[in-house]
Amino acid sequence: MIIGGLVPLLSPIIVCISVGLAGRVKVAQAEIRRTYMLGLGVLAVIGILGMLIVDTDFGEWWRFLGSWGLLICWALLVSTLLMVYRRLKSDTPPPPTYRSPWR
Repeated sequence: MIIGGLVPLLSPIIVCISVGLAGRVKVAQAEIRRTYMLGLGVLAVIGILGMLIVDTDFGEWWRFLGSWGLLICWALLVSTLLMVYRRLKSDTPPPPTYRSPWR
């Protein structure tokens, strides 16, 4: 019960951390960075609209943002896996390297 309630509360922070870690990806780097920045932008827009539309206290707003952040985290995970898979499948394999007979 505590873990189920804790994950949505931490998901906006986890989205921000994942944007920083997205730069470590070596395959499809530009597409992944663009997707993560889009996810962070969507979360920011939802947060601003949530403050303007929903008239609640900070705790309710953070839970609202957390549930959207959790959805964005899952979407980014799936999209990252698909982008890397597609890029790895589309690239031609490197030619075989031949070893020197002297080694």
